Amino acid sequence: MTPGIGLVTAQRQSFVLQHSMTLLRMSTAELTDFLQETAARNPLLRVARPRRLFIGNAATDVLEAVAEAEASSLYAHVSGELSGLLSKGGLLARAVTALMEELEPSGWFGGDLAQIAQRIGIGVPVLAQVLAEVQRRVTPAGLFARDLAECLRLQLEEQEALTPDLEALLPHLGVLERGTPADLARAAGLAPEAVRAGLARLRGLDPKPGARFVTDPTLGREPDAVVERGAQGWEVRLLREAQPALAVVPLPGRGQTQDLAEAQRQARMLKQALALRVSAMRQVLRALVARQQGYFDHGAEALAPLTMAALAEATGFHASTVSRVLNGYLLETPQGMIAARMLCAGAASKGTGAHSRAQVVARLRAHLGAEDSAAPLSDARLAEILLSEGITVSRRMVAKYRQQAGFAPAALRRRRA
Repeated sequence: MTPGIGLVTAQRQSFVLQHSMTLLRMSTAELTDFLQETAARNPLLRVARPRRLFIGNAATDVLEAVAEAEASSLYAHVSGELSGLLSKGGLLARAVTALMEELEPSGWFGGDLAQIAQRIGIGVPVLAQVLAEVQRRVTPAGLFARDLAECLRLQLEEQEALTPDLEALLPHLGVLERGTPADLARAAGLAPEAVRAGLARLRGLDPKPGARFVTDPTLGREPDAVVERGAQGWEVRLLREAQPALAVVPLPGRGQTQDLAEAQRQARMLKQALALRVSAMRQVLRALVARQQGYFDHGAEALAPLTMAALAEATGFHASTVSRVLNGYLLETPQGMIAARMLCAGAASKGTGAHSRAQVVARLRAHLGAEDSAAPLSDARLAEILLSEGITVSRRMVAKYRQQAGFAPAALRRRRA
């Protein structure tokens, strides 16, 4: 091989690799739009769009449904809001990405700062400062709050409505889980009238600011991949119909020009880049499925803790790339249609991280569903029961997960005689 040919080959490989990484960060809708725009300029490129679905008597384009879901998703929203920080790159972008990965559907931040700081190699105080900056930048106020009090505080600060009475009230809101407004007044050191006025003000705030972005992309569209049992356990199979495809038109026998030859070269390299994108997606999904075999057998109670960072380390991709691959991606599984991101469940247990939040919520649902309504289980008792099962979570976290499971405090669940 001559030096000139070797240089051309290296340049071509570099072009394909760069394009594949660019394509990998695109959603299905963005990818199809990009390919169609490219095909409009390249006479030798043909794009096959994903198939159309028929719902009732109306034909609905799959891509439009995906684009609408992704455009309104919480993750897409905060990605746009924090684009200024993410564009700075380096450790700051890694920190912001790590915080985003722990954002729950409610809009609360569910991660552990110490664990995240250790994973990305940053001090906890510095990471706390990044979190505060993220909280300041995003809208609506209250996103990335670590608990209810912080969520409400951020909204009050944004509205310039944080009075001394409300400042005294916020740390003691947990009293209402088992007590009365009078108990709250004593805990906060406020007059009953001030507590009533404060609670009325707090009821006008949004305790779950992320919920407004939640959409159900499973409605009206088919999955991107199927998880099915194979010879080596559960395996993932990508559906060709869910992805756009490229075809390169052969050069005509006559009338070939230098421009047509260049168009064909560009089309072939783009097709190679698209193939690399599919290969990368397959790698990420295979790693994801391999680490959640128990979930496909037993459901949420067997969902193991898993982070985007862990998947990135397993596949060799950047965590932000892994996150983009999974964003808006749907899997058909034995447990039903799920978003691929759901399988990246953060750890609930401190220290060992042996249990995911989904596991804790599933166990809570089981215990609460079987409780005696005449003597409902308190959050403290639930924490003790979970501890006996090897799951270490605080009473405060039990209360948080109980709320996520849709159960009211014990005092409100008690059946009156």
